[in-house]
Amino acid sequence: MNNRINIAYCTDSNYLEHVGVSITSIMLNNMQHNIHFHVFLYDVSPKDQQKLQKISPLISIYIIPCEELDKYKVQTNNKITHINRSMYIRLSVPRRLYGKVDKFIYLDADTLCFSDISAISNINIDSVICAVTPDSLDKQNMSKNKERLELTSESYFNSGFLYINVDNWMKFDTENKTNKILLSLEHKDLIYPDQDALNIVLQHQVLFIDPNWNYLFTWMNDEQKETFFYNEKSLPYIIHFTGTRKMWYQEHTGLAQNIYCFYKHFTPWATSPLKSYKHKMRVNDYRIYAQSYFKRKQFLKSCKYFLHYIKLKLFRKN
Repeated sequence: MNNRINIAYCTDSNYLEHVGVSITSIMLNNMQHNIHFHVFLYDVSPKDQQKLQKISPLISIYIIPCEELDKYKVQTNNKITHINRSMYIRLSVPRRLYGKVDKFIYLDADTLCFSDISAISNINIDSVICAVTPDSLDKQNMSKNKERLELTSESYFNSGFLYINVDNWMKFDTENKTNKILLSLEHKDLIYPDQDALNIVLQHQVLFIDPNWNYLFTWMNDEQKETFFYNEKSLPYIIHFTGTRKMWYQEHTGLAQNIYCFYKHFTPWATSPLKSYKHKMRVNDYRIYAQSYFKRKQFLKSCKYFLHYIKLKLFRKN
């Protein structure tokens, strides 16, 4: 099975649908290739597990018992903080796949595939732990993260895409080294906990590859966000829809949402309506919505969101 491409996801019930859509986007763009999906689940009902497996027989499901993640209850200032533990399952995936696969791609749930990914097999990771992509295209942003974490490497990577050499990950004891940082009180203020910890542990142990393997949506300006799909020559392999205002919320209309809904149509969630973002709205979201509606010349809506933004800002100050 040397020609097989293995891809892993980790999720809880909240992101299961999005993993299904991401898998479908890969399958539809790579129908001629041998791809196997390994999905690690935490707190997902048997009914929803069956739903995911309806997508393809090429999906293997692994259940992570809740008690295995209890170590991520971190005590700070005499309080127990429950980290969003499902995001840390990725650290154990190489151990769980050890002896089954040599290499695999790890992907976050908020990713969509737009191209043939067989070229990943041409990337040599024999001498590194994993291939990664930068977290920013701006050198100044990269320097800030480097200084913040006191890294001696030149770059800071995004952990939403990792092309992992399983043997090298295990030999380096990557999981334990990363957990030691995550569970240490000295590092309780990491901004992006798992990503920061991996950058600290794996500095000088990774290969930076073309950002098109994990092209962040937040790198695009408003015009690019509505036109990226139409330029086939520059279309990334994978777009990572970073940011809190995801395309799967009904309010976030546009090209990204249209594409998401296209792939969703081929999943068991085809008839499920898009959920609302309103209950997740933060203060700055109202300002961003106001700007967005203003650019679209929807001045009444823009004014409504901007007034609400001002109200919340004043309330915060008082």
